[in-house]
Amino acid sequence: MTTDKPAGADTSAVPDDPEQIRQDIERTREQLGETVEALVAKTDVKARAKERAGQLSQTLKEKTALAKEQTTARVAQAKEQTTARVGQARGQLAGKTADANTVAQPVQRAAQQLKQRAPAVATPVGGLVAVAVAGAAVLGFILIRRRGRR
Repeated sequence: MTTDKPAGADTSAVPDDPEQIRQDIERTREQLGETVEALVAKTDVKARAKERAGQLSQTLKEKTALAKEQTTARVAQAKEQTTARVGQARGQLAGKTADANTVAQPVQRAAQQLKQRAPAVATPVGGLVAVAVAGAAVLGFILIRRRGRR
């Protein structure tokens, strides 16, 4: 008995029908093509780098959006704190202004008394006294403000 098949070959795995053989060949080609495409994709450094760059870009966009939200919230908080501090400073300044007026009033009274007691003083000297009194009032106001800042 002579056969065309080599000894030890599995005769049930090899179809006898030529059409079936063609289909097996076509199926094998498709599988081989898919395998080659997968290998090409793994070795395509440019495409892989582009994909990774896209991923990194998306991550960066998300982090940027988060940072923007956090910054906006912090700016709003700082604005509120600044508004509150300005309100407090205005209140303190109003108190210091009242203190300055309290200091300035006795100085002004003293200046008026000097004018009344020394009517014979020449006009230039009277002007100097008025300037000195005004300077003392300003100096008192400045000292009160500086003390309030500490």
